[in-house]
Amino acid sequence: MSQQPTYVFVHGTHSNAHHWTWTMQELALRGRRTLAVDLPGHGVDAYIPESYQRQDLAAMATEPSPLAKLTADDYADHVESVVTRAHANGPVVLVGHSQGGVSLSLTANRIPERIQRLVYISAFCCIDKPTMVDYMSIPELLTEEAMQVMNLPFIVGGDQQGVSRMNWRSADPRFEEAFRRLNAHTSSIEQSRALHQMVQPDEPTAVTVADARGHADTWGTVPRSYIRLTEDRFLPPVMQDRFIAEADRLTPDNPFDVHSVASPHFLPQSQELVAILDGLGER
Repeated sequence: MSQQPTYVFVHGTHSNAHHWTWTMQELALRGRRTLAVDLPGHGVDAYIPESYQRQDLAAMATEPSPLAKLTADDYADHVESVVTRAHANGPVVLVGHSQGGVSLSLTANRIPERIQRLVYISAFCCIDKPTMVDYMSIPELLTEEAMQVMNLPFIVGGDQQGVSRMNWRSADPRFEEAFRRLNAHTSSIEQSRALHQMVQPDEPTAVTVADARGHADTWGTVPRSYIRLTEDRFLPPVMQDRFIAEADRLTPDNPFDVHSVASPHFLPQSQELVAILDGLGER
């Protein structure tokens, strides 16, 4: 069995494994083993509504989605399976971004002994409050840019389908600018558009209301790192710092190892981030 870790990457909401391609390539060039999961219903298994393809907004608001049946446990089942297979070949560093933190915490609650380190990159880490929605409902933790996006019409349909459906192909120029300001404000419009290849329209709403708290006797035993994105407007630093503080109070003998990178929410092509991840593989 190799003593070199395998980095297993988990994407966030409405995303897929492609989100990690550049970071994984750079780590591979440093001699690291890397793989990224497509969570159920994402990536190669994504469901793209016909109405989305045709840009029929009325139909988009009502067309059913098979992702509506998916839960946070389905995500954790998948990540657990991947981690277990990777662990057969050596240590595993489990890395998650944004909503991917839910899968990290739930998986570490189940199989802490198979994870060498957890790495949250501007990711949800629920401790005092059980769900993502609980944290996103705290007014002082929301930015002006987040509030603007919530009030724009490119979120189509919703709870009646059991999914959050985003119209990434909207012709409304307000959407393009709002997306860039919220997720990639340091990028040009052209660079921001390129990020759309990493996203898909449907995401099950059940994940956002699932109890995703880490447990002290399981999750809390795994060494963990948090990489703060200091330019993040979706999960601003004040929210990231709250996750860190709550987790450290729960397990004071196993606090977060904290790093900071000057980046918005959508990860840049950052050698600084790659260097941090590379270093964590030696610990």
